Amino acid sequence: MVIHFISSSTFVSSKPIIDESEELSPLVVTSKGGFPKSLWTTASSAQNRFLNQSERSMPEALTGMPSVMVQKTALGQSSPYIRGLTGYHNVLLVDGIRLNHSAMRSGPNQYWSTVDPFGYDRLELIRGPHGVFWGADAIGGVVNVISKNPEFIDNGINHKGKFFGRLSSAERSWTGGVGSNLSTSKWDTEISHTERSFGDLKGGDEMGKQINTGYDTRASKLRLSRKISENSEISFGIQSVFMDNVPRTHKTIDGLSWKGLTKGKEIWRRLDQKRDLFYNRLNWNDADGWLDSGQITLSLHKHYQERNRMKGLSGSPNGGDFQFFELEDLGISSRFEMDSLWEGRFAYGAEINMEKVSSGGHKFDALGLHTLDLTQGPLAANAKYNRYAFYMENSHEIDSGWIIEPGIRFSLVNADLESFFEENDDLLTKLPPKSLDYEEIIGSFRLSKLISVDHFLWGGISQGFRPPSLYDLTSTDETSAIEKPDTKLNPEKFLQAEIGWRGKWESWNWAATGYHTWINDMIVRSPIETGKSSVLKSNGDGFLMGLELEIDYEWNENWSSGLAISWMDGEVEQLLDNNLSGTIEINGRNYSSVNRATTRLMPAQAILTTRYAPKGSKWSSKFSLHAVSKADKLSLKDETDKTRIPANGTPGFLLTNFYGNYEVSEFSSVSLTIENITNIDYRIHGSGINGPGRNLILSYSIDF
Repeated sequence: MVIHFISSSTFVSSKPIIDESEELSPLVVTSKGGFPKSLWTTASSAQNRFLNQSERSMPEALTGMPSVMVQKTALGQSSPYIRGLTGYHNVLLVDGIRLNHSAMRSGPNQYWSTVDPFGYDRLELIRGPHGVFWGADAIGGVVNVISKNPEFIDNGINHKGKFFGRLSSAERSWTGGVGSNLSTSKWDTEISHTERSFGDLKGGDEMGKQINTGYDTRASKLRLSRKISENSEISFGIQSVFMDNVPRTHKTIDGLSWKGLTKGKEIWRRLDQKRDLFYNRLNWNDADGWLDSGQITLSLHKHYQERNRMKGLSGSPNGGDFQFFELEDLGISSRFEMDSLWEGRFAYGAEINMEKVSSGGHKFDALGLHTLDLTQGPLAANAKYNRYAFYMENSHEIDSGWIIEPGIRFSLVNADLESFFEENDDLLTKLPPKSLDYEEIIGSFRLSKLISVDHFLWGGISQGFRPPSLYDLTSTDETSAIEKPDTKLNPEKFLQAEIGWRGKWESWNWAATGYHTWINDMIVRSPIETGKSSVLKSNGDGFLMGLELEIDYEWNENWSSGLAISWMDGEVEQLLDNNLSGTIEINGRNYSSVNRATTRLMPAQAILTTRYAPKGSKWSSKFSLHAVSKADKLSLKDETDKTRIPANGTPGFLLTNFYGNYEVSEFSSVSLTIENITNIDYRIHGSGINGPGRNLILSYSIDF
């Protein structure tokens, strides 16, 4: 098996064929709504990866996967772009439970970093629209972070423990994690806790130390499972994460001037996040009838966020503001599978999510003294956002051997805006309460065939749907810009066609995918009032398209190599602020509609990896080259983002990395990673910080 080493000390399995004897599971569950499916015969662009606990953060564990670009606004604020889309255009799941909510921001955001990788087993990535199973937001892709299954033993009591430690030189960081598992024939308990402390990140030769980038975080996880029968179990779980004083450095006077970037004017900007998840789940299978296999999940997701910033003038503080939002999401999900009447498999389910959101804050002077209460924080002061949905999909093999999978989903969304405001000249004006409803029926049709034992073809057409969120409808603060509430926005609609081929021949293995996404009424934020920090929201049409290719070759039983390549292109309608005789008039100003690249369009990238793993040896090693081309196709908003994106685009780069691992014993191992061996300065397109310079990462794990 070939494993790719990439710059975040994460390892990517690019091999499309996975045997029972290999490291990764041959099954994926996310592509079928939570029920197992062979990875080899999944009619989707799917990938899974074990979390090796060396990851800097969960989003960075996705680095190097085809059509994925992990943008880093800050060291503690990473957000993946999947097939050209980020933020609320991708769905994040933890053990199949939806973490997306209506307060999630549009662009790269910090919420994915609240999932700590320690204590989880693996993640699954399903690229492209999967709205039938996963609803609104499942457009660029779906990421599911998955725990190990409960382990019940025949007799007695079994106890296992784990300790993990990680040290990193460029990040000046340390990580400590401890976990424990206790199981009997009827009960299984799993608990883990992680502490992480990151210092100021050191860049390459030119930049050196990037000040005001460090932060601390901690995470805990508990799951208690009870075996009801041989084919059923019930589980109760708690997950809690706290991120303390995560700086957003590029907006401050400590930002970088690399490649002509402009430093920010704020003295400091810091973010706290606390996220708690409580859930209860019943699983069963082989029950026959309409409820042959099923999952019923009741969850409560609570998310609290604070933003603290001090503004400045010529480097001196002149007052700032504190903002917060608090969200509670009560969810009920029921998913079922059964043998269909057409000698296939029929899946169906229903979901309800009921959200309550409140926000507020205050302003303070240059000394930090409270001066004025804010009636609203970053979005509505009080609002509710409820989702209701029902879906079904059937899988059926026809006489020619082709498997057809039609699916359909009905969604109803209600946004009840009880109290929200509009900002004009630093004054907030209360707007009349509104209740908005959005309904949508979307479908998908997938076709696949196992041409031979070594070749699998698949294709599909899938729709995606995303109604305006509370953030779209009521936000007055787009983190780096000022915007106005807009209750007239249309729902976004997407249609993607894709085709794929997985194959193997002798020592070769490969997977190739091509896709084209048609965009209708995407909510786009365009810069207005040239020279000011205002944006205008509008609906625009466009497209995204791309190619993904993975090739692996096994030289012999000790050596193997892999190459992963991805390319994409795309554009969407945006509004050009020219105040001339334009085609669109809004609030007395004229705008021209122009087609420009989508925001943070991913440049072409390739990863070449060679792995040496002598059979029977305790040593293994990998060497990789990660090449990324220049990102010079910019949206209108990208062009104004002078603190993150150089004027002519983000330069391309070539990273060289090495990893070595030694199994000290059957129960412990130690690894040494050298990132960015040549110590170059680089940044992922759209990031607010540069990547680490030469970085030595030492990690150690022991099972007891």
